[in-house]
Amino acid sequence: MDLQYRKDELAYHQRITEIIHADYDHVYSYLATNKISEWFPQLSFKTIDAAEKLVFDMGEDELELVFEIMDNRLNQEIKFQWDDGVVHIKLDPTENGTVLTLEEQMPLNQELDQIANDFVGWYFQVLNIRTISETGEPASLDVIDFMALEEETLEVLENL
Repeated sequence: MDLQYRKDELAYHQRITEIIHADYDHVYSYLATNKISEWFPQLSFKTIDAAEKLVFDMGEDELELVFEIMDNRLNQEIKFQWDDGVVHIKLDPTENGTVLTLEEQMPLNQELDQIANDFVGWYFQVLNIRTISETGEPASLDVIDFMALEEETLEVLENL
């Protein structure tokens, strides 16, 4: 997995590139259909006011967060609002399967620890997309690994 961070005058950026040993049509089905809930149980697509939206169910009687889908190109990419930021996931076929590239940007006005948490969350979700695409089963999340990477990521972001 290739992981890069940068900062510009507007936002912090994360770019993750991962090779998935599965056909890109198969991988795309986990990104742009309700199969998304199989690897990210809180997410689903819903039609609201005649437009397809991405919905994050916070559970525990919390309100659902509804995000705009900015782009959804069949079998190639999906781009959507994520809180005050944007997540863009692009697929490219290769000889060995599919290259998934996730780019996320979060605005500078967000708390840095929240940005680190969000970036690490998507890092683990990319691992989850790879695992479910290759095996049919989602990956398990190790909270200790998550917390350790979150601490490392916060330090990197503070030094950008």
